[in-house]
Amino acid sequence: MKKKILTILLSSAMIFSMGISTVSAAAADDTAATESTVVSRTDGVTDTTSGKVRGFIDDGTYTFRGIPYAKADRFEMPEAPDSWDGIRNCLVYGSTAPITKMTDPDGGDFIIPHRYWAQSENCQNLNVWTPDLDSNAKKPVMVWFHGGGFYNGSSIEGVAYDGKNLSDFGDVVVVTVNHRLNALGYMDLSDYGEDYQYSGNCGTADLVASLKWVKENIANFGGDPDNVTIFGQSGGGCKVLNMFATSEAEGLFNQAVVQSGGEGHIDQDTAKKVTAKTLEILGISDNEVEQLKEVPYDTLDAAATEAQKQVGEELGTSVGWSPVLDEDYLHTDFLDWTNDVPVMVGSVFGEFNCWTALDPNEPNKNSWTEEEVDEKLTEKYGDKAEAVKEAFLEAYPEKSACDAYYVSNRTGDFGTLAKRLASGDNKNYNYLVSYESPIDGGVNLWHCGEIPFVFHNVDLVSDCYGGSQDAYDLQDVMASAWVNFARTGDPNGDKVPAWSTYTDDNKSTMVFDTTSGERVDYDAELQELISQ
Repeated sequence: MKKKILTILLSSAMIFSMGISTVSAAAADDTAATESTVVSRTDGVTDTTSGKVRGFIDDGTYTFRGIPYAKADRFEMPEAPDSWDGIRNCLVYGSTAPITKMTDPDGGDFIIPHRYWAQSENCQNLNVWTPDLDSNAKKPVMVWFHGGGFYNGSSIEGVAYDGKNLSDFGDVVVVTVNHRLNALGYMDLSDYGEDYQYSGNCGTADLVASLKWVKENIANFGGDPDNVTIFGQSGGGCKVLNMFATSEAEGLFNQAVVQSGGEGHIDQDTAKKVTAKTLEILGISDNEVEQLKEVPYDTLDAAATEAQKQVGEELGTSVGWSPVLDEDYLHTDFLDWTNDVPVMVGSVFGEFNCWTALDPNEPNKNSWTEEEVDEKLTEKYGDKAEAVKEAFLEAYPEKSACDAYYVSNRTGDFGTLAKRLASGDNKNYNYLVSYESPIDGGVNLWHCGEIPFVFHNVDLVSDCYGGSQDAYDLQDVMASAWVNFARTGDPNGDKVPAWSTYTDDNKSTMVFDTTSGERVDYDAELQELISQ
């Protein structure tokens, strides 16, 4: 890795205090091959509707961290942030949303490197990476909604969420967003006063507010407010789809990408039961709901978590945090105005099936004998094992029978695509990432495993892919597809194999791998067998 230096530009010269000599322009030329980060009193400053902001220039990429896009009282809808005088420093990431306190490290951190940050309920902030601050540049804008369901995560949680490399590679503006989560974003208090009418969708409303900020401000960051793509993975993919069912989001985005995500919401009756039980646990009566605003977050989180457990036991199901389906702020159906919005929907080969593949006490799949493969498949699929193996090898002739043990069903993708097609929406593209990482003898791609390829960030997490050249080649293909789509609403173009739209008559899937290409209705039999 090249050495990174910090250059503070105070005017036209670089000055060091305390008697250290001035660095000349000639000396600076000697470091031409070295990456530089520039913080300036003039460069990297731009306007927003709330005031001027200053970022820094990271090897040519303008980078702004922690820009406020909204503010909100607890359980209330977001509103415009306070304005400020002078220039606001946006050099450091803003606070992330409070989450349940972690007591142990995440065991999956090796293959999905995370980072954690200061938390605050004042978490409505975003980050921007852009190649240009010219308001006439009109670069495509890509807005990332983070994963972690609706209870965890942040705009910077994934190391691979860093937007610099994608901005550089694609000549696009990248935005990543923080928003309220769990009880703070999705507790339905609508029975307790008008101020809380939409409290069950505060997290969703924050995302809408971030898109409104993009619409109003992104031109000053070199972006095109009329060409905005929202994309997200896992819970972030669910958040993308919720924009399709939210009236307030109309006109705020032009394309959408759903990565390993489906529709995510909770019925309002169940949400209200959780709220009532939370109040009961906390000893707060119905006419004292205002007290809920003063409950320390950790206490609120613990009470709400226990309430979800008790309500789940009562209903005989699992209950978690999701936006509330109230048919007012959030609707069941995708709204008519989304019919012409191009969509990419896809997932990865192994999803959640691959965690056990890194168990050092078990032999790697690629070392299984034929007998062991049959035993494993029978263990998982019972009397369908042989049929699954045959259908799998028909769908994936380049893979081995052992991989059938880890293949994931794609019902979430198919459900979203079917709903789109039923509404007459024909601008849909489907994909699957079937790449196998060479680490530990070979591991099929896991949930979140495609994110570094999309963000062109294999360098940041190279250990996950064993430093494989195949991984670097794949990120060029995938990042190109996402950038092409953000630019035109069509992923076809430079570096991307021909990719047709997904229709009832042409159920095409782009399979991304060491050799990528389109396959049509290729795994229908397999999916039917493993989804039963």
